[in-house]
Formats: sequence, C-alpha cells, structure tokens
Amino acid sequence: MGPYDFIQEYIDSVPHLEALILLWNSRPVGWTAEEISSRLYVTPEQSVQVLRDLKRIEIARELPGDPTKHTYFPRSKEQDELMHQVDAAYRRELVRISTMIHAKASPAVREFARAFRLRKDNE
Repeated sequence: MGPYDFIQEYIDSVPHLEALILLWNSRPVGWTAEEISSRLYVTPEQSVQVLRDLKRIEIARELPGDPTKHTYFPRSKEQDELMHQVDAAYRRELVRISTMIHAKASPAVREFARAFRLRKDNE
C-alpha cells in the first residue's frame, strides 16, 4: 500500500491526516486532545473524535497517565516506512492530497462500507 492508497482508505479528513502526522513527527511524545485541538485549530470535540478514529485503525494509542496523552503507535517497520511516505507526500502535495480527501464520500458512508467489508472478510 502506498501513501495515497493509505490516505484514500483510512483518512477521513484533513484534521485526521494532520493529527496523524503531528503524532508521527513528535513520537514518542504524547499529546492531549486539548493540545491537538489547539495545534490543529479544531474544536476539542473534533480532536477527541479524530484521536478515537486514529486509535480505531490502530495507528495511535493512549499513553498511561493523567491527563491522557496520545501518540503514534508503531506496529511494524513497514508501517513506519508508510508513515514516512505519507508525511513526505503531504509536504510535497498538500493541495492535491487535501482535495483528494475532500472529494471522498462522507465518513459515515465510508464507515458503513468498512463495517460491511469487515463482516464479509470474517465469513
């Protein structure tokens, strides 16, 4: 899977991508939802949802402690290489990637399709 395929398949919005890149570039440092909200200029509720979505696809995780912080979750060398490619592609082609994300179906429609695909794969 290349960086554009990853973005097309798993990234629901520009804040999702920017939060992921923030977590990737600052690893292993953790960020609270409020810090991410401030850094990305989104509401705290949006940052909580973005982090929830990134944890759902197992590319971010919570760190123990109070307050709760979130960080990039390195599962493999391949994932790390993919993240390097995603970061580089977004730096080079910000407008193209942003347009690609905005042109996708709504997150609710994509979530429904993912649930159906997961159910079909489990049969």
